[in-house]
Amino acid sequence: MGIQIRKKLFNVFTFVYLLRLDRKLTGDPAKIKARQDRNVRKLMKAAYEIPFYRKRFDENHLTPDDFHCAEDLAKFPLLTKDELRAWMKELYDAHPETRDSWDCSSTSGSTGVPLRVYQSQREHAYTNANWIRVLMSFGYNPFFGKMITFESSYRAEKKARDSIVQKLGILRRRKLSEKRCETDEGMREVIAELNEYAPDLISLRKNCIVRIAVFAQKHGLEIRHPKWYIPVSEMVDEITVNTLSKTFGPNLVDAYGSDETGSCLIKHPGKDYFVACNDTHVVNIYDKENRLADNGRIILTPLFKTEFPIINYDIGDEASSYRKDGLRYVTKIHGRMNDMVKHENGDETSVLELRKIPNGITGVAQFRYVQESYHDLRVELVRDPEDTTYTQEEISAYFRDHLTQLYGDEFRIQIEWLDVIPPDPNGKLRCFVRAF
Repeated sequence: MGIQIRKKLFNVFTFVYLLRLDRKLTGDPAKIKARQDRNVRKLMKAAYEIPFYRKRFDENHLTPDDFHCAEDLAKFPLLTKDELRAWMKELYDAHPETRDSWDCSSTSGSTGVPLRVYQSQREHAYTNANWIRVLMSFGYNPFFGKMITFESSYRAEKKARDSIVQKLGILRRRKLSEKRCETDEGMREVIAELNEYAPDLISLRKNCIVRIAVFAQKHGLEIRHPKWYIPVSEMVDEITVNTLSKTFGPNLVDAYGSDETGSCLIKHPGKDYFVACNDTHVVNIYDKENRLADNGRIILTPLFKTEFPIINYDIGDEASSYRKDGLRYVTKIHGRMNDMVKHENGDETSVLELRKIPNGITGVAQFRYVQESYHDLRVELVRDPEDTTYTQEEISAYFRDHLTQLYGDEFRIQIEWLDVIPPDPNGKLRCFVRAF
């Protein structure tokens, strides 16, 4: 099948699946839960016919009849990133006759080796439809709204001219190359374009949109407030919210998901919790013993992936949540827990406490910890141009004091103030990097 025909069919299928999805993500909890549980049963029956998953069923003495609801997935073994990577490679090597028809995406590799994930064209269309539905859930109109979104750092930027359809006011979208944000001249051009285009929605990588906000504040440049904006690809913390709201206004949308599973949690402006896409995903929280809990690791299962299932995927993040009327609501995402501080005695400790430190003081727009050795820890900070409540010396002392409370005299602590913290080669900015 020609690529143009496949592209047109992809758009048709995306529209068809969009019509099938719950638009608002909220409604009668009993109906939402019943639909989710039906989709769980369909997924497990499909997975049982796939050798990789049949083995996991058999090894744990399970059959599809053991799964009736989202909570029953706790019976099934977890899927790690390494296991998913190995299975994807095995499928690719074993099916040269069909693999050209698969859709392939690659994760950024922020925690190690990039992961190539395959999916069917149907699953790809469903992922796309679900993202459009997420945008619609807070009021964005994908057909008549205007969006600025990001373009991969590894691709050349496309021309900014609108197509004939876009000139008619339909499906208006521009892609912004992050490379333009690497120089002062480029940053000024980007801000001018944002003001000229006046998008309803800005959806950019968190690191990029924060750098735009800091530059605008530092140079006294105004940016026309969009109706909504979404920092993507990285966890949104309190510092990010504070920095962005000064430049882009109050209507920040926080969307959570992964390249592997698609978007599955959404926090609308003014809300203090995330709503799950319960018709397309199961978002479970497991404790250290892999039991269902309100606080612990996020375990994701996209329900529409029946050809290339991803069941009980341990994504590496932790969260706090609660259940109400049978549905789970996430109150806080704590971020990746597989980033660990390494100690000379062989112990490793979570970076969660490091992430909490910047929330106790104002005046910081960006931060990153770099562990350079067993006894050297560098703290990179970017000043909030609009908050002078504390001097840089006071902020530095605050970080030193709290790091000493955590680690005693284990580390030589270096505080480095920067104009901006550049992203990693994958376009993201990790808040903790172990450099050895």
